[in-house]
Amino acid sequence: MKIRSLETFKITLPFRFSFGHALASRAESSNLLVKITLDNGVCGFGESVPRDYVTGETVAQAEDNVLLKYAPLVLAQDMDEAPAVLDYLRECFQNLGLDDIAQGASWCALELAVLDACSRLHGMRFCELIGKVKLDRVRYGGVIPFGRKKALTAILWFYKLYGFGTVKLKVGAANLEDDLEKLKLARKIMGEQCIIRVDANCAWTLDKALKAEEAFKPYRVSSYEQPLAAEDWPGLKKLSEAIEEDVVVDESLCTLKQARELAAEKICDAFNVRVSKAGGIMASQEMINIAHNHGMRVHLGAQVGESGILSAAARHLAVCNESLENYEGSANFFLLKNDICRENLNAGLGGYGDLKYGAKKHGLGLSINESSILALTDSSSENHDLPVNKANSSISRQGTSS
Repeated sequence: MKIRSLETFKITLPFRFSFGHALASRAESSNLLVKITLDNGVCGFGESVPRDYVTGETVAQAEDNVLLKYAPLVLAQDMDEAPAVLDYLRECFQNLGLDDIAQGASWCALELAVLDACSRLHGMRFCELIGKVKLDRVRYGGVIPFGRKKALTAILWFYKLYGFGTVKLKVGAANLEDDLEKLKLARKIMGEQCIIRVDANCAWTLDKALKAEEAFKPYRVSSYEQPLAAEDWPGLKKLSEAIEEDVVVDESLCTLKQARELAAEKICDAFNVRVSKAGGIMASQEMINIAHNHGMRVHLGAQVGESGILSAAARHLAVCNESLENYEGSANFFLLKNDICRENLNAGLGGYGDLKYGAKKHGLGLSINESSILALTDSSSENHDLPVNKANSSISRQGTSS
């Protein structure tokens, strides 16, 4: 059985409310979808959320990479042996130099689509391609964006009543006092038992981070995510050596080469691994392995605006590992006005999520609503068919959106 065709879709997912942090604020997410179709009609779907301030990729650039660089490598690829498909994708990843090139979002959408189709073809759940299932469920935390006191208060009370045991507060305001007031509010509402983390999204200098850590001590912050600029590894190392709390890297961690060097040089205490940013499931699993091999902790993160496809992929990855330090994502119903799958991937009461939504299904366990995809894709865009030197195979891009 071979891959017959590949289609890309640039979609826009509107949010229920604006989500802001130190690097960006948005009311919608522009995502890239890839659909793989096999000779027998079996389909697989993949997704990525390119962010130019993270991996340097726009959605348009990511789509061009998929169509012009990656798709010709997989079209007409034999899918009859699942292990061989995994080996081939790893080989392509390495040969393309993606170990060292921050184009994870481009590759992620393609890889997920191929693996979704492969696992469906062989009657397997997606997680079975990753490894042995080790957890029955995981517990997600809530993320609190920038906002005025009234909005923050409402979000915090909702998280409290919903039962989240962990929240992450976006900080990095121009005035440290503003961040301190938000932290005070979070601790007051969430209570003493809640784990509170902060994420500065590259907003601080080393001096400001040290001042913030000292000011925040009474409120028991558990970890500081990406407090300094992504390239300021010397500062991150000094900070991690100077404070008791974990220093977590996110924007500093976009490639496997970076993961190896960050761990070897003891730059930080923990990784925030996000499937889209890392370059798919296999690269994400390798980042987790690198961290654990160096005695580091791992947070499984998410891009703001993921649809059910990426939420499902991350959950399959999560249950194939021992318990990680923190889980983010699966907030589809909370954030998105519309999703593209019929299943509810939202974290349940208490923040818990499992694979029961798709326990009797193969692949990612999703029923994709293709009419929703088309509705979210710019209908005024012209379709472009690209020639490819593969018999009975085709590539097409199905419109654009901004």
